[in-house]
Amino acid sequence: MYATALPVGGQDTVDSLAVAVTFDDLPARGSLYTMRDTTEKLLRVLVANRVPAVGFVNEAKLFAGNEVDARTELLTAWLDAGFELGNHTYSHVAIDQVPFETYRADLIKGEAVTSRLLAARGRRLRYFRHPQLRTGPTPEYKAALDQLLRDRGYRVAPVTIDNNDFVFSAVYERARRAGDGATMVRVAEAYVPYMASVVSHFEQLSLKLLGYHLKQTLLLHANELNADQLEALLAMFRGRGYRFVSLDEALADPAYSLPEAPASRGLSWLHRWMLAKQLPMEPEPLEPEFVRELFMAAQRQ
Repeated sequence: MYATALPVGGQDTVDSLAVAVTFDDLPARGSLYTMRDTTEKLLRVLVANRVPAVGFVNEAKLFAGNEVDARTELLTAWLDAGFELGNHTYSHVAIDQVPFETYRADLIKGEAVTSRLLAARGRRLRYFRHPQLRTGPTPEYKAALDQLLRDRGYRVAPVTIDNNDFVFSAVYERARRAGDGATMVRVAEAYVPYMASVVSHFEQLSLKLLGYHLKQTLLLHANELNADQLEALLAMFRGRGYRFVSLDEALADPAYSLPEAPASRGLSWLHRWMLAKQLPMEPEPLEPEFVRELFMAAQRQ
């Protein structure tokens, strides 16, 4: 066991587990019909369960033929339901494949519609989420990006509970398109237990590194699988003793001020803090082998 020193007030009791829920890649995956269905399901469950949430937008998804207004209405629906929107870059740009100026331009381009929708409600764009959780391929690149974010008034939205929901989602959506209901059921039944194993993993890392239960930040994607399984996923968290908090409340936990190690690949912030202390990473739980095999088969096609 190991723990790091935190400011007074950083500790939490075992029975006060808390998590902030966030969604990447808004408005959603798929066609306009699928986007609408996904958005309606996600918002209905979040509102019914009184779960605060922040959705991170890729504005490139809005610009499809004559569907711009209809797709923008999906973002409006998030705001009308009382949730917050953040910037996830315009095109989900890959930070390790473009120079800084290209990334900078894509980030700024991703503000236009979201800022306007927020401004109409007397609010502003506050949060930025790095695509693929990649913060910079070099220390110099990361420093330049960090400065850009400060200059534009952003706070980075970290993730502590990272996971491979996108792997399950890709298999689930492919099965739906193929009319393969049996595979959809099998994937859905494996998803929440997998997520429970991931949550347990990061709970234990928090206790080892910090000595208490961190207010966690959960990354999910706006996709069909999460739309169909969100109720069960929230029930899993509640069954483990969690309460759902805003991202603001989660980030008030002093752990989020800890130094983070440079990371050219996507990592949980718990792992970044561990690496900064020269502690070894601990492998995360893997998705079931059948899900991984179906995902890899789809990738090869």
